[in-house]
Amino acid sequence: MLTATSTSLPELVTSVAAVRRGALTLAVGGIIGGNAFDTLFTAASDVAYREGSIYHAVSDATIIWITLSLLMTSTLMMGLIRRQEQGVARIGTESAAVIVLYGLGVALVLVS
Repeated sequence: MLTATSTSLPELVTSVAAVRRGALTLAVGGIIGGNAFDTLFTAASDVAYREGSIYHAVSDATIIWITLSLLMTSTLMMGLIRRQEQGVARIGTESAAVIVLYGLGVALVLVS
């Protein structure tokens, strides 16, 4: 939890500053870069894990969140490729899709 918080706070500050300046692509790129760094951190943790592969110790809820993170990052990347002026509720369709995916993830974790 401490690692997630310490790597996400600078990312949050950078994203908010980028959005305030109107650099939306920089904000989304920062989020995608943070996700890539966290993935590399997990791979490095696998090397240090002494009880075998760290991926075998992952719970089902964590697998749901990993899959959801991949889907949300892919959705944001598609949004970067094809920019939209307006969408659902005056936000881009990809942003609305990320909100829906996150809501589905919360529902899946609560059900299981």
